[in-house]
Amino acid sequence: VCGQWLSSSGGTSSNFPHFQMAAPTLSFESFRRARATVEDFARSYFPLHRVPVDAFLNFMDVLYFVEASLYEADERNEASAEARPDGSIRSRESLSAQLGSTCRQTLEECAHREPAWMAMVDLLKARGLLDSNVRRLLEDGLEYWALERRLCAAPLEASVAEAQRALSLKSFDYRVLNRLMYQLRGAPYDEPMIACMHEAELLVEIEDDLKDYGKDVARNSFNIYRVYAREYRERAAEEMAGFIAQIEERYLKLRAAAMDEGLLAAHIARNEEQSSAGPAMAPSTGRWEIPVPILDEEPLRRLSAGVARVPLLFVPPGSTWDVGSEEACA
Repeated sequence: VCGQWLSSSGGTSSNFPHFQMAAPTLSFESFRRARATVEDFARSYFPLHRVPVDAFLNFMDVLYFVEASLYEADERNEASAEARPDGSIRSRESLSAQLGSTCRQTLEECAHREPAWMAMVDLLKARGLLDSNVRRLLEDGLEYWALERRLCAAPLEASVAEAQRALSLKSFDYRVLNRLMYQLRGAPYDEPMIACMHEAELLVEIEDDLKDYGKDVARNSFNIYRVYAREYRERAAEEMAGFIAQIEERYLKLRAAAMDEGLLAAHIARNEEQSSAGPAMAPSTGRWEIPVPILDEEPLRRLSAGVARVPLLFVPPGSTWDVGSEEACA
């Protein structure tokens, strides 16, 4: 759908009269998937930039192109990361390749292999947007994808530390868009706000994994709560609640330093719209529902085989965890 123009010699060019052909880099599916993410970013982050959401068109070209490029690269990563339903992998050699692929790559190393990534990096360089912060976050994304390939190749071998590292990297695309937004506005980075939103992003990712826990068990996909269930067994919900409480404590402390009354009201209002990620983020509607850990996953996978929907998981009475203090969340 979208592509880089190539000269007849194969090199990229920005001189329109000399273009000979177009090499596609972005699929329609990547643009479709990017649409919802960029919309959520605009509704959630624009108020924190004190920019009205209806000013989106002023920033749409860069934000949308970057997010679609990341989705294109992500699709390729997911295709290579899928594990077999029984948790096995194709060969010992393929596992070794996955385990050996977690070293941190540079943008340039990836660009040689990924046309979409190369086009995105070229755009950011040409616009003067690829500073050290954006570069570091994009390389966080490369590390996340490499770690995801490893964890999906052997999801039941992940350590808690690896799972937490993957969680910390997962929202790298929102962090890239946020840094780009400061640059596009010509504004300095608001580091206290960026630090606050980092913790909020962790809470949202945990909520997503808890909601998708049953589906991820059925598909044998990586999920942080699967790691907790394997590591802590019957205490998995308690340990997860403790992990959430630590993040919420950091989030509330950073939020108090980063947001004035107006920004806080806008931020909480958006969180309440989405019943977002626990009572620290959404005091009225946010709740933590932590499922009973599945200690033997194979029966659920057999039960899920051939049915359209994964069976609902049991969330016992009293397991709606208010892991932060009521005073802090008020």
